[in-house]
Amino acid sequence: MRHILIIIFTFAVLAGFHPPPEPVALKTPEAILSKAVQSIGGRRELEKMESFQLHGVMRLADERPVVEIDFSTTMGGKVLGVMTYIGLGQSSFGSNGTTAWEQNISSTEEKVWVLIDQNTLSQKVQQINWLEWFTMLPSELNNIKFVGEEKFDDESCWKLTIQRDNGPEQLIFFSQETFRPRGRRTIEKTPSGNATVDIYFRDWQRVGGLLLFHTIIYNRDGSIVTLKLDRISTKPISDSLFILPDQIKLMIEEP
Repeated sequence: MRHILIIIFTFAVLAGFHPPPEPVALKTPEAILSKAVQSIGGRRELEKMESFQLHGVMRLADERPVVEIDFSTTMGGKVLGVMTYIGLGQSSFGSNGTTAWEQNISSTEEKVWVLIDQNTLSQKVQQINWLEWFTMLPSELNNIKFVGEEKFDDESCWKLTIQRDNGPEQLIFFSQETFRPRGRRTIEKTPSGNATVDIYFRDWQRVGGLLLFHTIIYNRDGSIVTLKLDRISTKPISDSLFILPDQIKLMIEEP
């Protein structure tokens, strides 16, 4: 996790006065991201984190469990993600730091193993590990702009936008009160038209020196799915967890 780019700024504090309205100078992506990093524990705590694990269950609006998620990552780009689709089967992806791979279930319920590139792996990681998505935002500063204020998940937020040459625009919301990241909004194109996808970060709890969200709400045009994380850990992980599956070893050994 040491590759995470964190930008920290020093802010002058005026003593002896009531806090003035938020000055225009603080309404910048750099300042908001810096405050957000501080709000969850600060740069030093993030840099100390060499490993990260989470476990959770994704549920529909009626509380029916649909996906169990196990995710682990450690230094050197080692990753293992396992998704168990309740009653359907299991898929996984990972990397030993050099070779990235993915395993899915075919239409005939057979396991299919493929090699993937690092960009595909990174996308898969950030779809599960929203902490990494957040901590990687400073690397996007050239594409981020401050666009104003808006109520998001019933809280007054600062709003930033990420607009890349390829990919949909992302709107990112930060609490005006705490500066914690509150979530993200994207617009997805579907055969029946555009769909608004909001992601909310809730249920903040301490994990060591960090303050992390333990509930992620996915709201797709009013259709709600909730991922509740019952375990988050930053304890060391054995490298044995990231050994390549035999099927992938055979693929990379083939001439």
